[in-house]
Amino acid sequence: MTAMTDWDDLHHFAVLVEKQTLTAAAEALGVQHSTVSRRIARLEATLGLRLFDRIGRRYLLSEDGARIYAQAQDIAVGMNTLLRTAREQREEMAEVVISAPPLVAKGLLMPHFAAFTRRHANIRLVLQSDAQISNLHARQADIALRIVRPTQNDLVARRLHPIRYRFYARANYLKNRPREQQAFLCLNIAGAHGLWQAEQLAGRKIILACNDFDLIKAGVAAETGIGLLPDFHVRPKDGFVQVGLGNTTEKEEFAADIYLVMHEDLRRSAKIRAVADFLGEVLAERVSVNA
Repeated sequence: MTAMTDWDDLHHFAVLVEKQTLTAAAEALGVQHSTVSRRIARLEATLGLRLFDRIGRRYLLSEDGARIYAQAQDIAVGMNTLLRTAREQREEMAEVVISAPPLVAKGLLMPHFAAFTRRHANIRLVLQSDAQISNLHARQADIALRIVRPTQNDLVARRLHPIRYRFYARANYLKNRPREQQAFLCLNIAGAHGLWQAEQLAGRKIILACNDFDLIKAGVAAETGIGLLPDFHVRPKDGFVQVGLGNTTEKEEFAADIYLVMHEDLRRSAKIRAVADFLGEVLAERVSVNA
């Protein structure tokens, strides 16, 4: 890279690589598409390279562009680290943004919140109830808790304590309904979890499928059926009992790991490392933890 290369030009270049059109890149950057075009032209002139192949409205990386993009990503990591360090030094009250599915945030994080504030009084947690991993790539969150291990190479995932799911019901429901008349409330999900659930409930009556455990719990409480719930979401005061389905060849529970996910470069931040270590301490599986 030449010393005269403008950082903003590189930033516009990286966004155009991801968005592939001037219009989409301009929208993401909050500028006019002519601004993006002008900066790309200036960067190409500065470097003396053709960075894109124009195909219709799409901008696809040339061979030279691909090499420059790899270097630009390294520069971006260093720049983000520099800016984050400077911001942390300016802020008396540091913020760490955690993204987590709503149930994980409420059921696993909040019970430990008071202990965290006692230990780290100068760190403010910003919780985002979100199940998408994309907010990490957009740097909208520093740490994410996920029930599926991410596959992106630029993310670091640490396996934490598994969540165990079982079938629960009210005792009165089981007493008043013959087994052949019992109905089920289940999770609408794919993957290994969904396959296990489908095997368990094969041939059984399902009256509700959703992606909200609060709805399933409410249905169980109202004695409308037998519901699949994570163990930590069932309290003694709920009065639920675990239901065995009588499938002697199948497990009566499903265990799914939860992962702490962050960008590799963020591990150098003291405040983010402190939050990650605390979460690892209170949520880590006691048998083994894989980084």
